Amino acid sequence: MCGVSGLYNYRKRDLDAKKIIKKIINLQDKRGPDFNGIWHSDCQKVYFGHNRLSIIDLSNNANQPFVSNDKNYIITFNGEIYNYKQIRAELKKKNVKFKTSSDTEVLLESYKFWGIKFLDRLRGMFAFAIWDNIKKTIILARDPFGIKPLYFTKKNDVLYFASEIKSILSIENLTFKKSEKSIVSYFLWGNVQEPNTLYKDIESVKGGTVKIINENGSEYEYQFASIKDAILNSKSVNYKNEKSLNDKLKFLIEDTVKFHQVSDVPINILLSAGIDSSVILSSLSDEDKKNCSALTLDFELNKKKNESSLARKTATLNKINHSSKLIDDDDIKNLIEDFYLKMDSPTNDGLNNFLISYLAKKNGSKVIISGIGGDEFFSGYPSFERIPKINTLLKSFPKKDFIGDIIFKLLRPTLKLFNINPKYAGILKYGRSIDESFFLQRSLMFPNEIKEFISPEIFKEGYNQLDIFNELNKDVKDFEDANLAIMYLEIKYYLSSKLLKDADWVSMSHSLELRTPFVDWHFFTQLLPSLKSNMKISKENLLNCYKEKLPNELFHRNKTGFEIPHQHFYQLITKKKSKASNSLRNWSVLSYSKYLQHEK
Repeated sequence: MCGVSGLYNYRKRDLDAKKIIKKIINLQDKRGPDFNGIWHSDCQKVYFGHNRLSIIDLSNNANQPFVSNDKNYIITFNGEIYNYKQIRAELKKKNVKFKTSSDTEVLLESYKFWGIKFLDRLRGMFAFAIWDNIKKTIILARDPFGIKPLYFTKKNDVLYFASEIKSILSIENLTFKKSEKSIVSYFLWGNVQEPNTLYKDIESVKGGTVKIINENGSEYEYQFASIKDAILNSKSVNYKNEKSLNDKLKFLIEDTVKFHQVSDVPINILLSAGIDSSVILSSLSDEDKKNCSALTLDFELNKKKNESSLARKTATLNKINHSSKLIDDDDIKNLIEDFYLKMDSPTNDGLNNFLISYLAKKNGSKVIISGIGGDEFFSGYPSFERIPKINTLLKSFPKKDFIGDIIFKLLRPTLKLFNINPKYAGILKYGRSIDESFFLQRSLMFPNEIKEFISPEIFKEGYNQLDIFNELNKDVKDFEDANLAIMYLEIKYYLSSKLLKDADWVSMSHSLELRTPFVDWHFFTQLLPSLKSNMKISKENLLNCYKEKLPNELFHRNKTGFEIPHQHFYQLITKKKSKASNSLRNWSVLSYSKYLQHEK
């Protein structure tokens, strides 16, 4: 797990490339404090930088940027390849020689042997750049879910890339204007949707995509994995009974958790009182528990949502070392300010993982494991239940758009006056289809509300560019199954664009590698046939896979999620009161303004 950076000065413009990369390395130091290095090509057109957090092969031989034995291929790589030992063994049978035991070298030798198709063999999270000195091309690639970030820009005939947006913003003599559609995106969703950033000329390499830049600056993009296509094209399977289904799920869970244990340093599991992290912990083999411990963050503000007691029971049943940590208000206030200082992209999420990453680092951790992804794949969010119900309910109402508009305009101010969530006013307006109902469920604000916070010109331009309802409609139009359509929307708009993006920068700001066993391409594609099977899958199936290792309370407890007390924290920072119905909105507006204070 590391920080990558680099540039390709393909026209050989006059610039101090080494100075630029050195500055980025300094900015990305927390991503990899164990070692940093710079490599440049003989032609001086290509510079790679690297910040290393040593997880696999802790020796100096595995430092990066990494150069192949024949000197023709160089890589700067962020992530982990969990099946690298299997790929390495396959290559050794083909007489490929290795000088390290690192997954980095396996990546490079795999590219040399199989070409770009080697990406189909990888199981892991990754963002990397390879310089192919034979073809004089740079290859940028990112894992299918976009777990690891990779940002780039092309300015004045130079390609720049880095693990953080702020690293690219730091480059002297480059200016970046804010994107109107990204500003609107933030106020619609509470984050900027992938692959966009807040800035017009900075983008992410898309998840599951390779970008190849040739020596004349021309680009070619190749998609090696598509989440939507994987869902649509997967086959279904039939089960005789629930036991056979649960046996399959248990096998898949234990397989992915096992692969995510590959590490030369100890691992800490982030254990909440929720199902996902509890199932991950319960799936550990006795052998893997020797290198693992569990950690729980407790806010001690709402006894009904107290995480510690139930998490402790789960840890005890599974005979694993567990600690539960509190953070008092004085520390919280300082940590929130630090959170905003380090924020790489505006978001109204991520503080929960920032705080537990802080505690994990204090606890001496280097690798942490999270249950992110369980809700998307096992229908854990309210959207999976609410959206079909709303759609069914509104079928009996006459389809008159103007009625929905009138009710929305009249009812919304009244609901706000009585401190009731104003989204209820939009049910008739947005509740007839899966795509619009998803917007109703997940959006931070309605379009007209955004005008309170940005200029009419920016809103009009950004909203038109975003074309959100047309995009949502295109996202779901090929799905026949409502549950799978909602799952895809949750993955695209929430998991990949918010949860994973935030999980990366908040954990790396504490020099931690965060792993997500559920968000694993192999696990996902192997799970899909079961999600299309003759039996419905829910969180209850996960619980039944490990019922002898889980507390009884977990089977009856209402979902809470890994939540933070927005109202309390907002008041702590601003000294202003926040109504319950406005707490997330107020927090989101505060977060955006704080990001702008620290954007450079």
